[in-house]
Amino acid sequence: MYYQVPYINVRPLIMSMSKMNTSDEEGWIGYGLKIAQHRLRLRLEAELAGTGVSPSQNAVLLAIADNPRISNASLARAAFVTPQSMQGMLVTLERDGFIVRTPHPEHGRIIMTELTEAGRTAAQAGMIAAEAVERQMLAGLTDDETKLLRELLRRCADALDSDN
Repeated sequence: MYYQVPYINVRPLIMSMSKMNTSDEEGWIGYGLKIAQHRLRLRLEAELAGTGVSPSQNAVLLAIADNPRISNASLARAAFVTPQSMQGMLVTLERDGFIVRTPHPEHGRIIMTELTEAGRTAAQAGMIAAEAVERQMLAGLTDDETKLLRELLRRCADALDSDN
């Protein structure tokens, strides 16, 4: 049996991939965002190396520090992971002594998550690390440029969140 393979013109694909050139000022903005995000994550991982937590775990500890009654779904959103991944992360954080989880005294289905002393220490160190990395990332920008960048990123995110 023979199959006819349709002709695919790869020229537009090759041309669009040229927009992934990091030295090209006309490249995809999304690709530039991804490069910045990747480098931000690598730098944060390096800063967090001595704390015993990953950037995602750090986000969870900071979210719990801000709101000890935060739901697992909200924690998952804060760490940019699925609820299933969050469950595994919470098990690891509890096993490693950063959090304790106990049933809510009035609502049996609700599990309360609290930081241990080690968790508070790691969250504090994580906050310092995140602030240091952000200062490094923004060092080449003025205060006005930083405000503008924050606003433009928010508007881009809002545009992608809309149903247009």
